[in-house]
Amino acid sequence: MKVCIVYYSATGNTKRVAEAAAAATGADLVEVKDLAAYSKVMMYLKGAPKARRGEKAEIEPAAIDVAAYDVVAVGTPVWAFRPAPAANAIVAALKNCEEKKAVAFATSGGAPGETLPILARQIEERGMTIAGTFHITDREITKGEGIDGLARLISTASGA
Repeated sequence: MKVCIVYYSATGNTKRVAEAAAAATGADLVEVKDLAAYSKVMMYLKGAPKARRGEKAEIEPAAIDVAAYDVVAVGTPVWAFRPAPAANAIVAALKNCEEKKAVAFATSGGAPGETLPILARQIEERGMTIAGTFHITDREITKGEGIDGLARLISTASGA
C-alpha cells in the first residue's frame, strides 16, 4: 500500500517525526508551509487564538492530491490544545481522499488537549476512515523515545 504523510511543522518537531516515519515506512512526504510564517512570539499571540477558533491558514501547497495513496497521515503541532491553523487547512486541501485510511498525529510540549479528536473528526468529515492517532511530546522527540510509534501505526494501517 502507498502511504503519504502530510504535515505542518512550526519548530521542526513534527517534521522530525514525519521524516522518521517516512524513512521507516517508505511513505512519501508533503511538507506544508503556513504563508503567515509566524515567528515564535506570533505563534502564541496570533496563531494560538486562530487555532482555538478552528481557523484555517493560507498554505502552500494549496491543494494536495492524494489519489495515488491508500493511507494518508496528517500531522500537526499542538497550538492552544488544538490543531494548528495550517493543519486545519491541510485537511481541507486534500483532494481525492474519500474512502482512504488515515492517521492523525500531533507533537507538543505537553498534553495534546483536544487536538487529536478534532483532527480525526475533520478527517472523517472528508470521507476518510481513521485507522489511529498518535501523540508524542517534544521531550520524547529530543530523547529519541517513542519516535518510531508513528511508523508502527502507519504500518498497521497499511497492512504491512
